[in-house]
Amino acid sequence: MNKRKTVLTSAMMASLLIGALSIPAFAAEKKHTLTQAVPGDVFLCITGYHNPEREFLDVYWNDVLGELKASGIGDDVMELFGTLLDEEGQNEAKRLKDLGTKLLNGVDFDDLVGKEMVFAERMATPTFDNNNVDMGPPDLVWIFRGSSAGAAKNFDGIVAILETVIQEICKAANTTPLTINKTDKDGTRIASVNLTEQADGAPVIMVNIAVKNDTIVVAMGQKIFDEVMGFLSGKNPDKAISNNPRYKSAFAQLPPAEDATVFVDIQNLLKPIRSLVNFGMKEAQAKAEVVNDIVLNSSSTGEAHELTVQAWKLYEQKDYKAGLELTTKAHELAPADSAILYYMSCFHALNGNKDKSLDFLEKAVDAGFYKPQHISWDPDLKSLHEEQRFKVALEKATKLAKQHSVSEEPNWKALVDRLMDIPGIFDYIASVEYTDGYSTKAEAVVMLVADARSKPFYPVFAKPKKATQFDRYLPAETLSFDVSSAVDLGGLYKFLLDTIRCTGPKGEEALVKWEQLQQSANFNVEKDILDWVAGDSIMVELEDNQGWVMLLRVHNEELAREKVTTAVDFVSKAIMEAAQENPVMGMFAMRTSPANHDTLKGFQYLFFGMSPQPVVWGVADNHLIFGSSTDAICMCLDTAQGKHPNIRKNARVMSEALVPDGMFTSVSLTDQRQLGNQLAAGIGMFSMMSGMLTMAIPDPEVRPVISKIAGILGKLTPVVTKINFYKSVARQSTFNGQSWHSKTVTHYVSPDERPKKPAPITPEPETAPAPVTTPS
Repeated sequence: MNKRKTVLTSAMMASLLIGALSIPAFAAEKKHTLTQAVPGDVFLCITGYHNPEREFLDVYWNDVLGELKASGIGDDVMELFGTLLDEEGQNEAKRLKDLGTKLLNGVDFDDLVGKEMVFAERMATPTFDNNNVDMGPPDLVWIFRGSSAGAAKNFDGIVAILETVIQEICKAANTTPLTINKTDKDGTRIASVNLTEQADGAPVIMVNIAVKNDTIVVAMGQKIFDEVMGFLSGKNPDKAISNNPRYKSAFAQLPPAEDATVFVDIQNLLKPIRSLVNFGMKEAQAKAEVVNDIVLNSSSTGEAHELTVQAWKLYEQKDYKAGLELTTKAHELAPADSAILYYMSCFHALNGNKDKSLDFLEKAVDAGFYKPQHISWDPDLKSLHEEQRFKVALEKATKLAKQHSVSEEPNWKALVDRLMDIPGIFDYIASVEYTDGYSTKAEAVVMLVADARSKPFYPVFAKPKKATQFDRYLPAETLSFDVSSAVDLGGLYKFLLDTIRCTGPKGEEALVKWEQLQQSANFNVEKDILDWVAGDSIMVELEDNQGWVMLLRVHNEELAREKVTTAVDFVSKAIMEAAQENPVMGMFAMRTSPANHDTLKGFQYLFFGMSPQPVVWGVADNHLIFGSSTDAICMCLDTAQGKHPNIRKNARVMSEALVPDGMFTSVSLTDQRQLGNQLAAGIGMFSMMSGMLTMAIPDPEVRPVISKIAGILGKLTPVVTKINFYKSVARQSTFNGQSWHSKTVTHYVSPDERPKKPAPITPEPETAPAPVTTPS
């Protein structure tokens, strides 16, 4: 069997198995019990439950899937896939497709997750043996709870999928089929296979599928499988994640979950990573303790060096006397050169001058010839090995080489520890989902570790001052908005500099070069950016295509205007200079002109390339402002001054937004009523570009493939326009110094609000034409 067929079979059958285990977790009852079967040391635990209130979404998405099926895209994709294969490959693809369909039909997925579903993952713990690292794949487990009768049938269906996948892959790879062991004990049926059975020396990767009463367990990793089955039998319940104090504390801060939960234990995720890092650092430290030869204060150019090159040629001819004469001349030209001093020692030793050889060896070490390994085995100095002065000089060279290598080597441990502190500052993330009418809601908490305030990265995001007024610049005509209190850019820059500095002399050297680079470019990050950018931002999109406005808060209006003007001029000049060599760059040319607006003093129009629509920019009210028009900017500024109705006058937005009560880090509302049309427009643009690309491709084999892709994309347009059931997505986030608490609400249209399908036109029944009468 050819290699292409092997890859095709492996890919399709592996995808079948993974896809079978990735069915969404919809269930008929809300029994939050399966977390009692999940080990407490997993780093990821996802649960899913069915909420009858959410069934309207199933109806909506079924409409989309129905349109997708009716479009014939599936057949087009298979046809396109077939063009990439020969006849044998096409037949094989069809066989695998039919086989996969049959196997998937053998599983009742509605019943599989009829009550509840859990997925959990645990990182493998690395082991270290004789400086070798052994770390297998992560432990994975899916637990499904449905009906007792359905569970038995679905167990057979999933096992059939596993058996077929293994058979097909082994057949394609021309290897002996793996052994699947089946047992039935105490009412529990188990099917097991070692995926690495035929891979000599590879770690064991066990896949187990089990059914017990109404519950099916699919696990990769023997340990996690044994733990889960033990929990299901009532063993060690205190070690399950449902009894983990941090897990319980996380969800105690959130409302009850009706649809799903997610728990990410950052500390459990980092434990094996830290073990690997610590092992790597120990290995690096061990290597650092090996003394390396170092030469200081020596030049490889100049007249003295040239003399040593000539002396080396005489050395190869064993003319040690002439070699000493040339080296002596080199020494007279460069008396402090450590390498030349060492060559003097060698030639004196070869000429039988032990005392002088030792004199020059000592001088060479003092001058910077820290090469103990070379000195110890150099046959030229063999006659000195028993001399005490030689031993002292060698010991001194060893000590100086070690000192120098330690002082010059970057402090990698300090760097790694500092970078690991960034994710290490987070303790866990927990979220819940529930449904309220025709809105789905999610709340999440991101908890920091207890000593987070002592971590160097904490000041970057823990700004003491948070936003309190979200609506100041938002007019009543607002369609979407985003108000954010961003990270402390100055704190972030300081963290980066301190991180480089912690590596020691090499880091300090790098910072010096960075300062020199900024000076040569006549640019300074702190003075040219950080001194005037505050970081807080506001983004407003106005309804009825009235435009958009972006505001970035600044500390100094004049400095902001000066720096942005300089940046615009610099970019514009750079593009024009590039266009002189490459005329195509002229399409990206930038130009400015005064806005000449009575209210917006100093604002400018900024034109990009050939676009007829300019961007307006300027500085006002302590904000750097960009907008699609002067009218849009004036509307926002007038709102801030109380001259224009505020967003609170917009009943629709206020009913859908999450209005903050007090301080917040971010709040936003994104209108999605045109989501389907926007997706269709994007697909149409991409399809058009694909069509244009087809004409530009000379390869006659590639051209029809691109053409087919363009056709498939075109058929997607009516599919995505069916995604017309979204209203908006609202978000809000707060930070109390120890944790973030965020809320998200996705609003959908009700069935009554959705566009109605036009009634089918019933043709009028055909009737015989009326007889034509003529007057008598």
